[in-house]
Amino acid sequence: MPQRIIERLVQLGYSQSENPIQQISCVQRLFAQLFEFENLDVLLKNEEPITEQFLLDKMVNAERGGLCYELNGLLHIVLRKLSFNVSLAAATVWTGQEWGLDRTHTINLFEYKENLYLIDSGSGNNLALAPLALDGRTITSPSGSYRLRSQKTEKGSMLCERRSEEGWTKHCAFEPDIVGWEDLNRVKELIHTHPDSPFNKTMLVAKTVEDGTFSINEERFSRKWMDGRTKTIRFDRRSDLLEQVKLHAAPGVYDAAVELS
Repeated sequence: MPQRIIERLVQLGYSQSENPIQQISCVQRLFAQLFEFENLDVLLKNEEPITEQFLLDKMVNAERGGLCYELNGLLHIVLRKLSFNVSLAAATVWTGQEWGLDRTHTINLFEYKENLYLIDSGSGNNLALAPLALDGRTITSPSGSYRLRSQKTEKGSMLCERRSEEGWTKHCAFEPDIVGWEDLNRVKELIHTHPDSPFNKTMLVAKTVEDGTFSINEERFSRKWMDGRTKTIRFDRRSDLLEQVKLHAAPGVYDAAVELS
């Protein structure tokens, strides 16, 4: 495992707990700190297959972020190296009006003391930052409150929900069917090429931070705080967008945004 990740986990208190759920939460918090949710490789048409070395080179060495199949792919590698028996699965995301592309959200599943947990570091500014137990307690993070329920939907029998001002809303649904590593490349191909993909048209950089969330697209920078405050900066020029990426994202993400320009 990269020394950088080990050192940061120690700083976050990973070794102070023997509870695996708390340890995994520590890893998820680290991922939220280190990696942006960003689709620049899609727009730059990087078709390199998803391998362990590709993810380490891109995200750890080059200080980039990624989409769900990269973020949760790297999370899977790290948790496995920490001796957690996690499995990959595929979910379908609710877009707010309808279900998105079928089974194109890569997730991790974990069983502990006869409970099933959803582990997701690949949802940008919608991160619980802790494993979600099936039919267990609600988890609250700087991005909101989340829960995982047994509920039959068109896209699976397990439903992850996020609480909004209107109440509980769908986030993603899935069946607990284990998929192999090759499924990450299936998801990548669909995200890169499908006409209904939300990520192959315009840039998106998003993140859950300590006191809220932010997102950057072609038109604006949006910041939300846990206390309800919001801030929006509209872009008049491409340089305005790049300035916000440079201020809020990792250097590698900024370099990729410049390359895209």
